[in-house]
Amino acid sequence: MQSKKAGSANDTSRGIDILPLPPASRSVEVSAGGPGPQARHPTSVRVVSWILYDFGMAWFSMVVLTAYFILYFKEVIVGEKGYADFLWGVSISTAMAVSVLLSPLLGAAADASGNKKSFMVAFATISIVSVFCLYFTGPGQKAWAVFLVSAGYVGYTLAMTFYNAFLPEIAGRGSIEKLSGIGWGLGYIGGLTALVCMAFMVPNVAGGKSILLLTGAICAIFALPSFIVFKDSPRVSAKRWVAIGEGFSRLIVTFREIHSLKNIFIFLIAYFFVSDAISTVIVFFSSYTVYTLHFTVKQNFFLLMLIQLSAAAGAVVAGVIANRIGILRTIIITIVIWILALLGIIAFESVSVFYALSVCAGLVLGGTQGTARSYMAIEAPEGKKAEFFGFMTFSTKIAAIFGPLLYGIVSSRTNNPRIALLSLEALFVLGLIFMFMVPRTGHRRTAYDGS
Repeated sequence: MQSKKAGSANDTSRGIDILPLPPASRSVEVSAGGPGPQARHPTSVRVVSWILYDFGMAWFSMVVLTAYFILYFKEVIVGEKGYADFLWGVSISTAMAVSVLLSPLLGAAADASGNKKSFMVAFATISIVSVFCLYFTGPGQKAWAVFLVSAGYVGYTLAMTFYNAFLPEIAGRGSIEKLSGIGWGLGYIGGLTALVCMAFMVPNVAGGKSILLLTGAICAIFALPSFIVFKDSPRVSAKRWVAIGEGFSRLIVTFREIHSLKNIFIFLIAYFFVSDAISTVIVFFSSYTVYTLHFTVKQNFFLLMLIQLSAAAGAVVAGVIANRIGILRTIIITIVIWILALLGIIAFESVSVFYALSVCAGLVLGGTQGTARSYMAIEAPEGKKAEFFGFMTFSTKIAAIFGPLLYGIVSSRTNNPRIALLSLEALFVLGLIFMFMVPRTGHRRTAYDGS
């Protein structure tokens, strides 16, 4: 499970995702721009620098947000498992809330000033420094650890926003999708590589802190080429506040346009709940397997590898199914499987059953995310696809604020992670109900029935 997803998102800045941000998402969310100072470096150098950044930052997502540090946080720093879930939920939700508030402001400021490289370096540095600082956390340092995780996640998320914005500047005409796909694939490999290293370097939770030093070093080393090669394009006459105001105005206008299209509006409400539930499952997955089902850390890493691979396969399979029966029907099927798989995970304690159900969840994870983007790509009006995808990203970032907090509160109050996981079923059910309410549009029936 990798945040790319993470985060956030799915989104211009990756929120918590098991997979790296897919090419389709990136290509529609980046802002346009000319070559400017980037031309002083050969295209191949800029391309390699761009995709290497993806590989390195995948380590932050996997090690800090998904697979290891949440375990260290619960077992060593906090000790009390239910309260630790609450604090972890607070740290993730806070980071997403800050990112949601700052992304439009800083994005508009960077576009207006031409200083997106400076913004990228600053926030990536915050993320990298936070990883090194996490190595020095220990028992009882709850507030410091929460701050570092939140700050690191904010830095990671916002840096990815500016990183993605370089894509149209370094990709040749018609090659944005291809280059984005290469970056996606290398980020995916980065997450798997991190899991393999953790399997060898983390004998137990308390004795595995050295993986944080390696993660910080990998992030820094693979980000360095981008820091050197990419350049700012200063604009002396830039009116930052005007640009920021225009950014929010465009967001409001896009919302009004989406609201006028009933099928897309209801679909986004449904996906709001589904994406929130999925991101929360990913955030607390390792915690649940190790402290509720008593997996060893190595068993957990191995399971995450299986889920990574099954999610990639699921995205492909769902695409084939969607071509036969329609995208909306495929999405509904994936949500139903999510609900059943989660019920099974809550009800059964058998390791073999849990493995099978987790792989099923991995399969529909890739399928749910991929088909949701496909639906938007088909249904969004021509000439508005970038705006609509951007709004979809924005809404999923907002959604990712609530799920971790909900899980943390329920786990803290009940001291029962199974009940906390059950609370996420409500989000999936709400998403399913709204998905059934999405009207079939007469002019674009292929999104529904594959005809």
